[in-house]
Amino acid sequence: MAKAPVAGTCKTRLCPPLTPEEAAELYAAFLEDLARELPQWADDCDLWLAWAGGDDAPLRATFGTGFRFLAQRGETLTDRMEDVFARMLAAGYHAVVMRNSDSPHLPGPLLDAAFEALHGRPRGKLVLGPDLGGGYYLIGTDVSIDGVLPRTMSTSTVCQQTIDGAAAAGLSTALLDPFLDVDTADDLAMFWIEFGGRADVGHWSTYRFIAGSDLPARLEALS
Repeated sequence: MAKAPVAGTCKTRLCPPLTPEEAAELYAAFLEDLARELPQWADDCDLWLAWAGGDDAPLRATFGTGFRFLAQRGETLTDRMEDVFARMLAAGYHAVVMRNSDSPHLPGPLLDAAFEALHGRPRGKLVLGPDLGGGYYLIGTDVSIDGVLPRTMSTSTVCQQTIDGAAAAGLSTALLDPFLDVDTADDLAMFWIEFGGRADVGHWSTYRFIAGSDLPARLEALS
């Protein structure tokens, strides 16, 4: 799930300390890293980019031929997520895992674990990757989940509401390890403490964007 990186429409909860233009540039860097890293992980699954917002041409240029593209449909995020799952399952996929575009550094083993949790029978399974703010960075299922997701997303109780909705629908739920979803300035500061100290990410677009700006100093002032 991703949006076109247009200033004023993406990562708005990072403003301030970022400007809308900086937030869009940071998000574009996230997408560039996802476009490079995910094909290296995906050996036996298809990669789809479910996109929203404006023209999809920039996203197609970023993600290229390694991805298939699906326009999001629906008024709310809940509507759009349910629709993506329904269309993928109707296309014949036995399991669908939806990950965010706000955690470019999400380890591949967490994606492996998500598919493993959905493997085999009986059907009627849900897997969630909780983020540190009460939501989730990943959700997967092997059946339709219409009516399971909360009507209002991006709150501190979304993960628990989804667990409750799954239980009410008779689905079994597996939880992955918690991981960071970069939504707020505090999240970004936490992200940079971990990501900025790694020796293996100097070529990443996200690293180059942050390290080449005054963002580290601004983020340090927040801590």
